[in-house]
Amino acid sequence: MQFGVCWYPEQWPQERWATDIEMMVDLGLDLVRVGEFAWARLEPEAGRFDWGWLDTVIESVGEAGLGVVLGTPTATPPVWLMRAHPDIMITDQRGARVPYGSRRHTCITSATYRRESLRITDALVGRYGANPAVAGWQVDNEPGNHDSARCWCDECEVAFSRWLEDRFGTIDALNEAWGTIFWSQTYPDFDSVRLPRDTMTSQHPALRLAHRKFASDQSVDFLRSQFERIRAGVAPGIPITTNLYCEDLNVDARAVARLGGVASMDNYPHGVSTPFDTAYLLDLHATASGLDGQAWIMEQQVGPVNWTDENPQVSHGQARLWLWQSALHGYDASLVFRWRAARYGQEQYHTGLLRHDGTPERVFDEVRSTISEINRAALPKPKPKIAIVHSYKDAWAIEINPHRRGLSHRDLLFEAYRAVRSLGLDAAIVDSTDDLGAFEIVLAPAIQISTPERIAAIERALAADTEVILGARSFVIDRENAWSDRPLPAGLSDRLGARVIEPTSQNLAVTIEPWGTPAGIWTDVLEVDSAEVVARYGGSTYLDGSPAVVTRDGLTYAGFTNRESWQALLADRTGLSPIGGNIERFHRGDALWTIDHDSRLITRSE
Repeated sequence: MQFGVCWYPEQWPQERWATDIEMMVDLGLDLVRVGEFAWARLEPEAGRFDWGWLDTVIESVGEAGLGVVLGTPTATPPVWLMRAHPDIMITDQRGARVPYGSRRHTCITSATYRRESLRITDALVGRYGANPAVAGWQVDNEPGNHDSARCWCDECEVAFSRWLEDRFGTIDALNEAWGTIFWSQTYPDFDSVRLPRDTMTSQHPALRLAHRKFASDQSVDFLRSQFERIRAGVAPGIPITTNLYCEDLNVDARAVARLGGVASMDNYPHGVSTPFDTAYLLDLHATASGLDGQAWIMEQQVGPVNWTDENPQVSHGQARLWLWQSALHGYDASLVFRWRAARYGQEQYHTGLLRHDGTPERVFDEVRSTISEINRAALPKPKPKIAIVHSYKDAWAIEINPHRRGLSHRDLLFEAYRAVRSLGLDAAIVDSTDDLGAFEIVLAPAIQISTPERIAAIERALAADTEVILGARSFVIDRENAWSDRPLPAGLSDRLGARVIEPTSQNLAVTIEPWGTPAGIWTDVLEVDSAEVVARYGGSTYLDGSPAVVTRDGLTYAGFTNRESWQALLADRTGLSPIGGNIERFHRGDALWTIDHDSRLITRSE
């Protein structure tokens, strides 16, 4: 595993740089990320580049034996560019340009922005593409963050219409697929299809899902152009990646990660709720570039941040635990954010490894010793036997039409994920198009969209003797967000030997018997033909005694959504007992590693 740090030398006097690099070497680092917010320093005015400072940084870092991860600075275009080309600025739903003064205030569809982004990228690649000190490249920074994937300008509206025309060919095909006859919404032509701005009530769910896909596709296409320019100008094998904030839903992280074969996320445990939320996000991004792909943490929290509601302190030993957690989840690199706390700007309370005055924070020695510990451990990669199917398109569909306020795709997946981890098992979070037959058990807790490709993937997994367990609301809609007119789960009810006859959202005291566990908020009522009934609903309601879990020839349907019920079902399948507490277990080679998140103890046993 490699370790690194995010450094902003342009924010500090040059006479300090040698000291900083010497301290980085002493810390045991391998990588130093620079440049991703430095466009104004690189190009102070249009066409005039100032390379001298970055030449010095890269040369000095390389001479010290460290590798540079060079960022393209397109998340923060300079003020002179924004003033010269206001069409670059992102537009809100009311049609107002969002002013510069922050970051990610850009329209990714803007032809001007794309041209300028490629211009600065080409300049960087032309100067540093062959530099041996540059060990990797980061394209842009946190695309989609701050809801920046969705711009509402005229240029985006035209691009959306053309995107739809490319997909459907004719407006009749779109009207048919979307069912626009509902509420008399039939479109006469593609130019009539507007972006789904707020209106009297909710916009058509097909339109909203299409817009989500379009916005993500625009982001991926924007990034792809930079990836291609960099790949053409650097040596084969040089990692190229884009970091995504761990909780963002605006851009398909798999599509981004598979541009370069390296996934990278920004890991801020204080931005989520529990240690297992962090674990879930680590596993989500670990396989984003493919089951055998690389995964990096491009920004790792080790101290208090400045952007949560409370921004609490980080206790002694917590940074060590976070670094170990990412290592045990199989990450290839972890870069601490940031090297030195900023004196200026919006992140003054965001701590780094050094204080504002340049002296080491108390976490400095903790990070150094932890890097040494992890390097000595030489951890093998995880080899999960259980996979959980995840899809951004499913997530968007449930967000658009949750059936119950506040319910999310993430909630549904996390219930199953937490059950897997509570039994001490690793979980690979995968796409439905990945090789599902590589696992013993595949869970699909929230796979709403039925497509021929997905059905075929499940059939292949079943043929490979993998057990596939579908959760409530599986395969209820098609790829355009239209409810299926076939028996549910659509495309698999005959294979299952059962069908869903009533999808419910309820507050009733419904249990799953014989386990006595809660059913959860979403429950599906099943009618059985040839399937075996594994469990039934219990409680004093009309659901009492009706099938809750059925199975046939390796395909199982679980009509519940509650964590305890997932845990009971998986315990039956595996013969394992729950661990309890905030404890993670990892089988790595011949060793069993345990992280106790409450006591912050990390132990190893044979």
